[in-house]
Amino acid sequence: MSRRLSLSTANLAIFTAVTAVLDGVDRRSAALATVIARTGSAPQVIGARLLLHDDGQLRGTVGGGAIEAQVLAACRAVLDDRLPRRIAAHLVRDLGMCCGGSMEVFIEHLAPPRAEAHA
Repeated sequence: MSRRLSLSTANLAIFTAVTAVLDGVDRRSAALATVIARTGSAPQVIGARLLLHDDGQLRGTVGGGAIEAQVLAACRAVLDDRLPRRIAAHLVRDLGMCCGGSMEVFIEHLAPPRAEAHA
């Protein structure tokens, strides 16, 4: 139960930050990564999120380690070209992590309304 509460609290902070970007209150662009699938042992649950602002500020996690490093690199690419991406990795075979499962993460670009209009 506490894990669920923890995820909800983390997601609430991220949703608040996402709303601030989309409403134009926060003028920074961001990349939002969401765990969309997992099998076996994996460091995070479906629905876990990570938000990376264009200035490097980070909120949330998709699990840490090599999978998070790969997701952060994809977030930086999304901030550069604004194109969404899907990362799929077997945590042992592809990344050398000890978890044993696999994860899929979807990454999308978020921008304040005026920044989107001038893009």
